[in-house]
Amino acid sequence: MGLNRDYIGKEFPPQEHVVKAEEIAAYALAIGSRNASFFGTNGYDSGLSVMAPPSYTVTYELPLLEKVWADPGLNGGEEQAKQNVLMLVHGDQNMKFYKPVKPGDKIVFTAKIDDIEDKGSGELLKLSVLSKDEKGEKVAESHWGLFIRGIGSGEKPKSSAPKAAPAAPPEPPPLAFRDVIRVPEDVTYKYADASNDHNPIHVNEQVAREAGLKGIIVHGLCTMSMTMKSIIESYLDADPGKLKALGVRFTAPVYPGDTLIVDGWETGEKNGNSSIAFEVTRESDGVKVIKGGTAEAAL
Repeated sequence: MGLNRDYIGKEFPPQEHVVKAEEIAAYALAIGSRNASFFGTNGYDSGLSVMAPPSYTVTYELPLLEKVWADPGLNGGEEQAKQNVLMLVHGDQNMKFYKPVKPGDKIVFTAKIDDIEDKGSGELLKLSVLSKDEKGEKVAESHWGLFIRGIGSGEKPKSSAPKAAPAAPPEPPPLAFRDVIRVPEDVTYKYADASNDHNPIHVNEQVAREAGLKGIIVHGLCTMSMTMKSIIESYLDADPGKLKALGVRFTAPVYPGDTLIVDGWETGEKNGNSSIAFEVTRESDGVKVIKGGTAEAAL
């Protein structure tokens, strides 16, 4: 059964969250970052102003969004909702960062269902969250693409564009940076606690297999945030405040213990920022786990 199209455009009441230093530190450690910008001074004056990892905002968005995508009215009943949640995987994520998030900040955020798309083998639920501070100024914006397997029409989406003749593959651009991510075996348990994402396919082997997976998989947002860390450390002089936008398309599951290669290259300027593209490849089999990644950074 497909999702209820009457929910398209539905907005949810504003929520509030007060940012805590310990939440920031836990999230940073869960994604493998020890960047001094994310931690306190341990009793001495380092001159650093603590800020959260840019993708930290998902930690307070997730509890609300979990209620949204598990809503029986959206799914066509409680039993169907349980099945849909089991079959849900992250398709894509796009984020914009307007202001650094710091300890003590009071964030007011609102969520909306932007669209529901039939993809044949499943449906894509598109959600957005806008975060503002106490002054009403934008802090961050998140766009979520969540793919629910098995509830589509079974028909491939039709394209109105004529098929183009196959083009020769472009020359690979010169790399601006390369980094290696060695995914810890216990990363899904740490990330689940730090991010408030307790989907059992990330922590329960049996549930993951019941969902048709090979085993426990790493949260898509964890893979994205570990990649974000690589971009900050390898390309942005370890300054997280330079990152202004981040977008990814998840194309294959990542498993605990994987080794991932992050490759990035410059693509010009956008919105007055430096623009880069990147992809993430599993070393063992050459599979791209993130394709079409994009980022913008302050010049």
